[in-house]
Amino acid sequence: MRNWIIGAAALLAVAAPSVAAAQTGYVGVNYGNVDAGGGVDEDFYGLDGAVAFAGSGSIVFEVDAAVVDSDDTDTGYGLTGHVYSRNDSHLFGGFIGVADSNDSTTWVGGLEAAKYYTNWTLAGAVFYGNNDDADVDGYGLNVEARAFVSDNFRLNANIGYANVDAGAGDDDAMIYGVGGEYQFAAMPISIVAGYSTTDFDGGDVDTLSIGVRYNWGGTLRDRDRSGASQASLTGVGSVF
Repeated sequence: MRNWIIGAAALLAVAAPSVAAAQTGYVGVNYGNVDAGGGVDEDFYGLDGAVAFAGSGSIVFEVDAAVVDSDDTDTGYGLTGHVYSRNDSHLFGGFIGVADSNDSTTWVGGLEAAKYYTNWTLAGAVFYGNNDDADVDGYGLNVEARAFVSDNFRLNANIGYANVDAGAGDDDAMIYGVGGEYQFAAMPISIVAGYSTTDFDGGDVDTLSIGVRYNWGGTLRDRDRSGASQASLTGVGSVF
């Protein structure tokens, strides 16, 4: 299970009027480190992005994507699609995603929701994941709080749980994370950083990352309330 979590952790760190054009989104470059203990310590680098499109009424379509590589592993990717209803008060919908690393492919699907308050957002997701290549499946949940110090300065924290059945027996994993993002007032460029740890029966995996993003569609608060806001919440399902 350790190898699957190492690959997933890197993917997560680097964690879519008309459908003709993206209303809001970002693209970014990332660099980070995954430390799994026992001498397993890897640097990684990659690209990520997300775009959101407005559909009919309150319906929104979002697509999140990431590509990550390191000197010691094959190139990995993640792609997630969302369909949800959103208004000024809340968001509710579903998602399905795929992640591949080292010729091991994981599919994840679930439900997601968010409640908007004046200066912060509370979001949650439940999911089921399956990896036939590794004979692994399981389920889990993730809860994330996003606090806005200003329109362009966000702090976030999450806690998640996953139960993984690897054939030989179940394994429980707890996921904890903190991070933040700051967008400059004079240009649509932001700096993003995060730290997460995944604790399971066989040990723990720590991930540290930093990145730079180009944004369009408004402030970071605008992204949270009307843009591509779900990647950090639903990517945790890739622990499978």
